[in-house]
Amino acid sequence: MTPNKEFEQDVKRDVQARVREGVKALLEEVLQEEMTEYLEADYRELTSTQKGQRNGHYTRNLLTPAGEIERLELPRDRESE
Repeated sequence: MTPNKEFEQDVKRDVQARVREGVKALLEEVLQEEMTEYLEADYRELTSTQKGQRNGHYTRNLLTPAGEIERLELPRDRESE
């Protein structure tokens, strides 16, 4: 393999890794916002109208066109809804 091809492959792998990192961060943020909306309360907020409580998160891997996103953190609530 020529040095130029190796460089191109390295750049492609780096770009894919950065895309996966960005997608992971965006998905985790959206999932947290959805949980906040569902529970009707922010992460550390206790209200009389909230529908439940957060109970940490669990991890999953997600296959995307840019490659596999590993250890995506998905929030969960105490009722597992």
